[in-house]
Amino acid sequence: MRRDKATIDFGGVGLAVRVARALTQVAYPVLAVGTEAGTGLPTVDDPREGPLKAFVAGAEALRARGYESPILLCACDIPFIEPALLAHIAASVAGFDAAIPMVRDREQPLAACYAPSAVGIAKWLVADEADAMRDLMRLLNVNRMVEEEWDHIAPSWSLADLDTPGALLRAKRILRGPA
Repeated sequence: MRRDKATIDFGGVGLAVRVARALTQVAYPVLAVGTEAGTGLPTVDDPREGPLKAFVAGAEALRARGYESPILLCACDIPFIEPALLAHIAASVAGFDAAIPMVRDREQPLAACYAPSAVGIAKWLVADEADAMRDLMRLLNVNRMVEEEWDHIAPSWSLADLDTPGALLRAKRILRGPA
């Protein structure tokens, strides 16, 4: 969208604030990679070289704080994410490198949970100059959570990411509800 999505107003609050509110209900500690954007969260510099490198930056900051457990990741542009769905995703990582919900047969790796094993593989990929989450997905043992496994918790549009102005407009219509 050619601007910092974290601060886009969405229903009277920034996108990052909405996601931070959901994450802090189910995870601790929670960090923001990039700007604080009104979340009140501690921040980690975003290398601005793709989501994989941002994930590694956040994971390394958590490890530096002594956190060694699975990492629940949610991008700031997924404003309808429900705490109950995040908790379900986090509970689904046991025995896997990652738990990733599927929406219409597509992975949503930016609203997922990653085991410590995935962090090690992500660091290796970043050192090899990879920058896309799909590079990581190819190497992990992933619990691909089909919609039927989680749609009783939240509708599929709760994982909609706002990558374009059109997606933002559609999301704002959902937020307003029926006319």
